[in-house]
Amino acid sequence: MMRHFLTVSDVMTKNVVTVAEDTPFKAVAAVLAEHHISAVPVRSAFGGIVGVVSETDLLRKEEFQRRPRRPWQRGAIRTKADAITAQMLMSSPAVTIEGGCTLDEAARLMAARRITRLVVTDGDKVTGIVTRSDLLRVFLAPDQEILARIRRDVVDGHLWDEPLAVQIDVLEGVVTLTGQVPQRSTVALAGSLVAGVDGVVGVHNELTWAFDDTARAAGPFY
Repeated sequence: MMRHFLTVSDVMTKNVVTVAEDTPFKAVAAVLAEHHISAVPVRSAFGGIVGVVSETDLLRKEEFQRRPRRPWQRGAIRTKADAITAQMLMSSPAVTIEGGCTLDEAARLMAARRITRLVVTDGDKVTGIVTRSDLLRVFLAPDQEILARIRRDVVDGHLWDEPLAVQIDVLEGVVTLTGQVPQRSTVALAGSLVAGVDGVVGVHNELTWAFDDTARAAGPFY
C-alpha cells in the first residue's frame, strides 16, 4: 500500500535568511526584526551553517544588563550575555533535518533536543527552516482535504474490497468510520491507518465486521 505523507519540505520556510559569524549583535537583532523571525542560522566563512542565534540568545544580554559581573560566573549563558557577535551568541552546532523527513520525525527530533526549530538541508545545502508552528499547520487543513487524504492513502489502497461499504465523515479533523468490513482484523488496521493520515485529530472507529478472523480456531480434543 503506497502512502503519501507530508514532509518537512512541504511546510518549511524556504527563503532562509542567514548571518555571518562576525555579524555584530545589533545587526543580528535588526535581521530578526526586519524579517519578523525568531531565529537566524549562522554561516561560516566557507558557507556552511555552524549554529543558530535565537531571540532567547539575544535576551541573555538584557537578562544580565544590570547584574554585577562576578569572576565565578561562567558558562554558556554568561558567555551569551557578554556576546558581541553572532559567533559568540549562537547555539552550536545547528540541529538539521533533511527535507524529505516526515513531520512526525521532525516533531520527535525537536522534542528530543528541546528546541523549537530545525535547519532543513539537502546534503550540504540549506533549503529551509522548519518551526513548531510550521508542523502544527497540518492540523489547519480543511476537513475535505483530510477526507481526500484518507481516501487516497487508505481507501484507494484497497484496505477493503468494497470502498462504498465504509462511510467516512470528518468534522474538525475528527474522523468517524461506520459500515462493515469483511474481517475483524481490518477494523483495528483501518483505525490505525486513518489515525496516521496527516491532519487527523482523532478517530471514532465504529466499524463492524462480517467474519471474526481473530478468534482462535477450536483445536481437536485429545
